[in-house]
Amino acid sequence: MFHFSPRVSYMLTLAAGLSVATAGQMQAQAALSSASTTSKTSSSISSPTWHDPMPSKLISAEVHDGVLTIDGMVAKVELNYDIKKTGYMYFFVPGMGTAVVSLAPISDAFKVKNAIEGSKLTFAAGGHNFELVSKGNLLTKEKSKTDVYVRLDRSTIAVGRFPRMGFGNTTEPPYVWPLSGPAEKDKNAHFVAPPPMPSSALPQTASVGSSQKQ
Repeated sequence: MFHFSPRVSYMLTLAAGLSVATAGQMQAQAALSSASTTSKTSSSISSPTWHDPMPSKLISAEVHDGVLTIDGMVAKVELNYDIKKTGYMYFFVPGMGTAVVSLAPISDAFKVKNAIEGSKLTFAAGGHNFELVSKGNLLTKEKSKTDVYVRLDRSTIAVGRFPRMGFGNTTEPPYVWPLSGPAEKDKNAHFVAPPPMPSSALPQTASVGSSQKQ
């Protein structure tokens, strides 16, 4: 049995009290941290994500010598795209944003009935009227009239100074803006048939009667 002076006993009692308080504080912090982590995990699981998966209906389209007009004014000409099993088409207007077009429902989108009819795609978004016209049917494996779903992404109002058209597989910026390919007639423009040779340059065949007179 150890006997300590009153001062030493007081110091030991104080140290023990501080140790108990520190341990209790550490346990409380650990419990709060665990609860916060659990809350964040459950929140991240329950909250919907902005990014849409690939839609159930993909776009296969052929745009030949296409013309894009916005509010009746020509914005793009000589558009040539071969779109194969792509999720979305994009139409950008400065100050408005990007209209994301899909053949299947996507979040925050509205439905446009019979938007694609033959060689033409028409819809309205953000107070503007869009029209894309191609030579020949736009969709390669669809009926003449097809509905589309359009969502306006206003976070891209400053992508550029001029309208754009593109396509890709994401509903989040940055979007993909492929360059328009050359038209078929332009690919073969440098092949020119030479003019026929003049008759005077062609080899001459002597007739039998003229050879006998000689």
